[in-house]
Amino acid sequence: MTWSARASLARTGRLFGLVVLAWVSCLRVGMWLQAQVPVKVKAHGKTAMSLVRYGAERLGHALRWGLPELPALIRLLSTPFHAPGAA
Repeated sequence: MTWSARASLARTGRLFGLVVLAWVSCLRVGMWLQAQVPVKVKAHGKTAMSLVRYGAERLGHALRWGLPELPALIRLLSTPFHAPGAA
């Protein structure tokens, strides 16, 4: 494998890692919001939006407009995840 191929593979890996971190952050905010204000359920039984989308919209609005909940979201994202099965 040439140097440029290895460098390209490393860059792709870092980019994928950033995408995963962004997705997990949006999911975490969405789950936190779901506990406070649940997503509406449409007539056919499905939710109006996914938890990732719910979190992404709120996080984007908070970052863009400097909403007062921004410090709470930053604290949420900086705390470690609970162990699986733990409350």
